[in-house]
Amino acid sequence: MPKPRRGGPGPSSGDGGAGDRREPGIGSGVGKAAASARVHALRAALAHDLMRAGRVLERRGMIVASEGDLSARITADRVLITRRGRRKGDLTGRDFVDLGLAEPLDSQGRVAASPEHRMHLAAYTARSDIEALLHAHPPALSAFAIRGEAPNLHALDEARDAIHALTVVPYAPSGTEALARAVAAALSGADRSPACDVLILRSHGALAVGGSVEEALARLEIAEHLAMTLLLAERR
Repeated sequence: MPKPRRGGPGPSSGDGGAGDRREPGIGSGVGKAAASARVHALRAALAHDLMRAGRVLERRGMIVASEGDLSARITADRVLITRRGRRKGDLTGRDFVDLGLAEPLDSQGRVAASPEHRMHLAAYTARSDIEALLHAHPPALSAFAIRGEAPNLHALDEARDAIHALTVVPYAPSGTEALARAVAAALSGADRSPACDVLILRSHGALAVGGSVEEALARLEIAEHLAMTLLLAERR
């Protein structure tokens, strides 16, 4: 494309030819609209994945009523999380809230989001590779949570290969900054411990993270299967 002369208009064919056409830059209205459309499409796809995860968790008895919370990363600094008080097996596209990782403490988004949103934001901030986080109350993992003990990953090959590491997070009240900090530390491997993808929350439940909603869901399902298998083995 010919470059315009300094101080004067660029060449034009007068009939909408090549001299009049320019590629829209990223800062143009067209570029911004395209970027916005991509984010909107990604948000819709993630909401669909989270709705499916909610149905799976409820069907497997790993989550009941309005307990638990699900989220996924939309962009590097924004996440999609379930609204407060929603039944996870009946989620719709309206049952999610967008939050920034640096969301203002007094924002309406925080008010609308799950009470556990601090834990989710801390997790995404701690590890840039986390794309989804699912928190539920699976019965077998919750039994281990009451004990304050983690199931032995080496008992099942599938668990060891899919999960790699899991640990118990010391008790902190639900929805608090203390719990958020403890979760972030366990996920990132503080105190020279391995970074974990599945956490058991003492006297609470469990959560799993992954590079996708499906990966986080699979890890949580496999961890619950491991925990249930070990509890059944104890009956011998």
